[in-house]
Amino acid sequence: MRFNYKGKSRAREAVAGVLEAQDEFEARVKLRAMQIRPEVLTPESKPLFSLKLNFSIGSPVKLKQLIIFTRQFSSLIDSGVSIVQALDLLAQQETNKAFKKILIEIKTTIESGGTLSNGVSKYPNVFNEFFVRVIEAGEMSGTLDQSLKSIGIQLEKLAKLKSKVIKALTYPALTLVASIGAVIFLLIKVIPEISKLYGSNKLPDITVAVLNFSNGFQENLSLIFGAIIVVPLGMTALYKVSKFREFWDPIVLRIPLFGALAMRAAVARFSRTLSTLVSSGVPLLAAFDICAKVISNRALRKSVEKASLGVSEGKTIVDGLGSTGYFPPMVIHMIGIGEVTGRLDELLLKIAEIYDDEVDNAVDAITSLLQPLLIMAVGGIILFLMVAMYMPIFNLGDKISAG
Repeated sequence: MRFNYKGKSRAREAVAGVLEAQDEFEARVKLRAMQIRPEVLTPESKPLFSLKLNFSIGSPVKLKQLIIFTRQFSSLIDSGVSIVQALDLLAQQETNKAFKKILIEIKTTIESGGTLSNGVSKYPNVFNEFFVRVIEAGEMSGTLDQSLKSIGIQLEKLAKLKSKVIKALTYPALTLVASIGAVIFLLIKVIPEISKLYGSNKLPDITVAVLNFSNGFQENLSLIFGAIIVVPLGMTALYKVSKFREFWDPIVLRIPLFGALAMRAAVARFSRTLSTLVSSGVPLLAAFDICAKVISNRALRKSVEKASLGVSEGKTIVDGLGSTGYFPPMVIHMIGIGEVTGRLDELLLKIAEIYDDEVDNAVDAITSLLQPLLIMAVGGIILFLMVAMYMPIFNLGDKISAG
């Protein structure tokens, strides 16, 4: 459930926001980890019925725009330009009207006595909790320019990681769609035309089976296309159900090729995010809470949540991460060394770099193996259909040769 809170930060500044927790006790633990002393903490009330419609889709700011903004903002702050002046300059040159308005409103918040972290926290659909917490840590330590630079690097790495995963899925998906389209064309157009050549002659069993399948396909065409639309929508809705995710996500990690890609991408993202947060001075418990949110796979998220709980109880990070058996042993080992040597952020960054390369390898494996396999499989189906339809001609040729 969600809780609304108001309180004081470590710098004795008024803060307010919303966080997710199972109960009030967990909410107070999370606020303590964020170094916030709550003055008001209430469950977010949900109306029984609401006519409010929200037509916004995702963030009004693209990731590429956010990366450019962060880089430019960091350079301006590093050059000695004040935060207000920097925001004013960036707002003037911004072409995205929605983002321009947000920057102006953040500038107004700062001019009214607020902090940059207070300003950006008002727009969670643009600046996620990771962004807000690193900026807050940078403000407290006086290293805002470095914090912004770290955010820029993190966003760039995540954008590259996202593009790699999309690349791995795009080619097989396009091949599969094109192949299914070819098979549908054969069933609807080609096979019925060929069947007209045979009239009422007796046909081989395999040819009769293919003709019956083609006829059934055409008769139920509307139902089939309806299922093509409804099934993906139903699966999307089902994927949002928590119980289903808890059952399905561990299975995903064991799927050949795709499971390895999902694991490596998640480990790279987790390691880089935690490294950036730790090196920026964000408290470890708050850092783990943020990292749990950036991991979409519930099985891996459970490991991170156990690690966070273990740290709060005085245990080591590796106790929690290793308890579920999902994180690779090498990752657990390197994090353990980082804890002992006090170089956790450095070793986490090294893990991220290693798994970035592993993602590249997984992408290459998928594109080099899966696409040819799909082509061979669909080619085999098409060959089977063609052989079945021309079987009567082959049989007739054999009879003529024998006669």
